[in-house]
Amino acid sequence: MRQVAEWWLAGRYRLIEELGSGGMAVVWRAQDTHMHRAVAVKLLRDVYGVPGAADRFAREARTAGTLSSPHIVTVHDFGTGLLQPALPDDPHTPPAPDGTAREAVYVTMELVPGRSLAKVVADEAPLPLGRVLDWARQLCDALEVAHDAGVLHRDIKPANIMATDKGVLKVLDFGIARFMKTVTAGSTVTRPGAVLGTAAYMSPEQASGAILDPRSDLYSAGCLLYELLTGLPPFGFGDVPSLLFRHVHVAPESPEQTRPDLPPEMYDLILALLAKDPADRPQDAAELRRRLAALPDPPPPSVPSFPERAEELARRMEEIGELAPSDAVTRLRELLREHIEVFGHDHPRTLSVRDDLAYYLGMNGDAQTAVRVLRQLVSDYGRVCGAEHPDTLGVRRSLAYWTNKSQQHADAARLLRDLLPDYTQVHGPGDPETFKVRRELALYTGRSGDADEAVRLLRDLIPEMTEALGSDHRRVAVARDDLTYWENRMTPTQPTC
Repeated sequence: MRQVAEWWLAGRYRLIEELGSGGMAVVWRAQDTHMHRAVAVKLLRDVYGVPGAADRFAREARTAGTLSSPHIVTVHDFGTGLLQPALPDDPHTPPAPDGTAREAVYVTMELVPGRSLAKVVADEAPLPLGRVLDWARQLCDALEVAHDAGVLHRDIKPANIMATDKGVLKVLDFGIARFMKTVTAGSTVTRPGAVLGTAAYMSPEQASGAILDPRSDLYSAGCLLYELLTGLPPFGFGDVPSLLFRHVHVAPESPEQTRPDLPPEMYDLILALLAKDPADRPQDAAELRRRLAALPDPPPPSVPSFPERAEELARRMEEIGELAPSDAVTRLRELLREHIEVFGHDHPRTLSVRDDLAYYLGMNGDAQTAVRVLRQLVSDYGRVCGAEHPDTLGVRRSLAYWTNKSQQHADAARLLRDLLPDYTQVHGPGDPETFKVRRELALYTGRSGDADEAVRLLRDLIPEMTEALGSDHRRVAVARDDLTYWENRMTPTQPTC
């Protein structure tokens, strides 16, 4: 059997490297051998090769190809052609058609050097306000060009937007969402997860199947900005029916809850974009650009200029422990703004304030918001201090704790399973805190419904804990009580004949 390293498409495009894949298509980095340029080739999956799919795909690609903007990815070509493996001994020459060739539907596009905003969010969120505002203005330019041409995107989300190495934003896949709806509506094929990538950013009218206009794209843009600034879209991620219900019926929480350092006008604008009624949103991309331009410029990053200011902040932080949780949350949000102003977003003291804010949010009964703060904080601590720094490990443990408190027991157990090897490496297997993490893992595992695994974890833990701490130690006694509790909840053993 021939070893396939590359593919040829339509006798013209040499597919060199797969860049990504989704429910609808696979994207390749390719060489256009006729024009001698690098391109991106989107190949429609075979499952969508239903009658008429190629024609409908071509119509949408042709429409996208008419859009001209530095912020819209250029469509070069589209059509159908033979896809076949390259010859290992001569990959630069298109092979003659043979039994390995099959027909494929494709569109070729500008190859954008850079990262998708999905990758940026995963690596860096929450992002500085200045960068988000710059990208928001560029997104407005792309949407205005498309909307003026009568084209809706219908799938604005981080994965469909690229940021080049020079900071230029480029939107992909105009028209593709409408093609997807048309094809799947006329086909008996169901692609598992085909909506999963969009449900977190879907406007109420799109979620309810109503007629769409440009304000639907603006709602999705609001979801995007929310995620860039906080690390999560307004209703997070989860099962599709729940997300769609929330978009239609539930008011979003202000990003101020997890990003209190932004100007109030920014909160107002994002919540306006997320209005349930399209009439309450900015009415077009031009209006959104004007409102963005009216926002106050973000202050430049600064470092402490007055030692007494830093001392004052330290004194006020010491007073937090004397406050009730609700008052502590209010005070910490104020202090967080000031710490960012004085020390910067990534200074250890600023990170510590965010950690305290998460703790008091949880103590005040808002475990879900505590989890959202901590998810962002884990990423920032890892980036600033390193993945195995004790402070990073402590925040990861706190994230598991409040995830458990928010009744997401399986997620909490998963977080601790991921944490345990790093925690053991840094603190040592015999450290009392390592034993506590192992006990917490057993507890969360049991609460997630797996009593058998909780028992196994405790039976492994108790002998090691007893040897290190002594049989009379209080923590050993607590672990034994835990073991008895979960043993009584194990799956009954079936009798054998």
